[in-house]
Amino acid sequence: MRYLIVVIAVIGWLTVTSSVVQACSCAGSGTPCEAYGTANAVFVGTAVSVREAERPKPEDRDTWHYERAFKFTVEQSYLGVDGTEVEILTGGGGGDCGYQFQIGGRYLVYAHSYQNRLSTSICTRTKSFASASEDLAFLGNLSSAAPGATIYGDVVYQKGSTPLPSDVLVKIEGGKVSRETRPDAQGKYRFSGLPPGKYKITLQLPETLSTHRSERELSVADRGCAALTYYVSDNGRLSGRVLDAEGQPVPRILISLLNPASDPRKDAVPGDRTNAEGRFSLSSIAPGRYLISVNHQPFPDPNDPALAYPAVFYPGVVDQANAEVITVGPGEKLTGLDIRVPLRRPESVVSGQVVWSDGSPVAKASITLKDVTDTESNVGHGAQTDEQGRFTINGYIGQKLIIDAMSNRPYVPLGDRFQPMERSEKVRITLSRPKETVKIVLTKIR
Repeated sequence: MRYLIVVIAVIGWLTVTSSVVQACSCAGSGTPCEAYGTANAVFVGTAVSVREAERPKPEDRDTWHYERAFKFTVEQSYLGVDGTEVEILTGGGGGDCGYQFQIGGRYLVYAHSYQNRLSTSICTRTKSFASASEDLAFLGNLSSAAPGATIYGDVVYQKGSTPLPSDVLVKIEGGKVSRETRPDAQGKYRFSGLPPGKYKITLQLPETLSTHRSERELSVADRGCAALTYYVSDNGRLSGRVLDAEGQPVPRILISLLNPASDPRKDAVPGDRTNAEGRFSLSSIAPGRYLISVNHQPFPDPNDPALAYPAVFYPGVVDQANAEVITVGPGEKLTGLDIRVPLRRPESVVSGQVVWSDGSPVAKASITLKDVTDTESNVGHGAQTDEQGRFTINGYIGQKLIIDAMSNRPYVPLGDRFQPMERSEKVRITLSRPKETVKIVLTKIR
C-alpha cells in the first residue's frame, strides 16, 4: 500500500442562495500545436445565438453542468466540424470557467467532447479572432505539414539539479504502435510520426523513485501535438507491524509520519492503516528524519475499533520525548519496524436521550460526536435518535467525548443572517465505566 496524503476539503454552502461556489483553476492551454492536437474540434466562427443549456437529470446531478449553449456559424473548420453551424456548451463565467462569448463576435474556438457534445472554457486557447494570430499561423500551415502526430514531455526529478537516473523509461502504446525511449539528461522525451488516435503512456521507474499516476491516456490529432509531464520524487519506504502487549497483531490502526518537532495531535499526516495481520507499508517518502506515530489522528468515528488502543510512537512509547527518530535516505527502504501498543482498552456503552427543556423526547434528532482523546480534529461523527429521542454509542474506557444534538425541525430564515432556532447543552464525558448514561437538553429559541 502506498503512502497516501489525505487532503480534507471543506465545502461552504451559502444560506442565502442555492448555488455552490466553485473556483476556476486552469493548468494552462499549451502551445497552438498542443491545443489543436488534443482538441476534438477547432474552427473559426461567429456566435449568432445563445440559450440555456439543459440541466443534468436528477440521477446525474454530480455531472458538471454547463449553463449556456452558443450557436456558431462556421467560417473555417480545421478539425471535427463538418457543417456550417455548430453548438458549443460553456459555463456561466467566473467560478465555472465559462467563456464569455459575445453575440456577433468572431472567435477561434477549441472544443472538447463532453457527453457527445462539444464544450469549451477559458482553460482552452479559445479566443477572439483578432487576438489569434499565433494560432492562425500554425493552423494555416497544417495542410503543408508532414503527416503524423507528436507526443512529448518532461520527466522532472524533484531534487533540484540532481540528474535523472539512467534507468527511467517512457513507453507508448496505441493501435499497432508500441515504442519506448529513455529521457535525455534534461528529462525530455519525444515520440514523432505517430498515427493519430488514442495512446497509453507509461513511465517506468526504478523502485527508488515514484510518481503519481505512472500510466496516462490521451488522444492526439494528425499533425498535432500532445505534451505530458511527469513529476518524479524519491521513493523512501517504511514497513513493519503493529503488535499488542501480548504479541498479537493489531489490525486497522492508523500509522502516520511526523516531523520530530511537530505536535502529533495537530500535524500528523494520516498515512495508512494496518492490514488484518497488523502490517503497514508507507512509500513515496522524501528523505528526512521522522517519527512513526500510531493512532494520533484516528478517523472521527467513535465506534472505530482502533480507538481501543492509546496513541503511541515507534517503537512503542507514549511520551514523544522517548520516541525513536527514523532517518530515511533518498529512495531508501527500511523494513522490520515493529511497534508495540498496550492492550485494548475495555469497552464502554453510552446510553443517551435527547429531550426538550420540558422533558419531552426529541425524535430523529441529529447527534454529533467528537472524540478528543488523542486528537484536536474538528471533524465529528453523526448519529440519529429514535422516536423516543434515545441513542447508543459504543466506546472504550478512557475516551473523552463531546456529544451535541440538533432537532430535525426545518430551518426558517429570519432576515438575511443566520438566526439559531434552538440551543443545545453539550455533554462532555470521559468514559470510565462499562455503562454510561447521558441526557442532552434542547431549548427552543423560536
